[in-house]
Amino acid sequence: MSGVALRLNSAAMSRALRSLSRFAAATLAGCLLASPGAEAREARPFVEQGQEHYLDIPGLGPVPIPLPPGARVFNPSRRSGPPEASPRAGDERAAGPERRGRKRENMLDALFMRLAGAENVEEAHSIAGSIGRLWARSGSETADLLLARAALAATLGDSSLSLTLFDRIVALEPSWPEGFVGRANARLVVGDTDGAERDFETAVKLEPRRFDALAAMGALQERAGAPKQALDAYRRALSLDPRREEWRKAEERLRLEVEGRDI
Repeated sequence: MSGVALRLNSAAMSRALRSLSRFAAATLAGCLLASPGAEAREARPFVEQGQEHYLDIPGLGPVPIPLPPGARVFNPSRRSGPPEASPRAGDERAAGPERRGRKRENMLDALFMRLAGAENVEEAHSIAGSIGRLWARSGSETADLLLARAALAATLGDSSLSLTLFDRIVALEPSWPEGFVGRANARLVVGDTDGAERDFETAVKLEPRRFDALAAMGALQERAGAPKQALDAYRRALSLDPRREEWRKAEERLRLEVEGRDI
């Protein structure tokens, strides 16, 4: 849709945001609830050998974010975690994330199979929520903590801080689609629809099964006057989550516009 003039008035954009952000907002809110240890870490900062490790985030004021054990500290003036381990131990640690990554992908594959065969909307919604919770875990405790902070900032209406935090997340984990989806929604809030579209497209390139990003792209493209591209995006989203009624209605509306009625 790059280069296509957006014809969105403020009322239409408001409706679009409510529609587009529902899944992402639920996913981000889940980050705050799905990590019971986050509150404990915040109340009791990680201390190693008598020195507290923090991650300083612009905009959070005098209260820095405590880092979880083993996380890197971005501030070069501070120590960056435990002493360097032997190469053998490092190899073993490196193998851990690889195994976790394979397990996560296997879980996603199984969930998508269940989603495609869901018998009703309630079951599909539950399975989609499980997929969203898996998507919302990066494998990096630092990035997950930043995501929770970004979600909290968005909930409190601090769109500038939320966007700043998502910029940090994307820089820290450039291969994590969730960061781009979150930043796309944050950009929509401040009216940056072109930037939001680019982030949604990046998320889909990184994870072609991001049905939420595909549906968001469809909504943006329809409102930009690109019905063919919008139809394709909605069809791709529906192929992954076929029980989503609002996407089905959009697909039917666009099909009639693009392909006409059957004779």
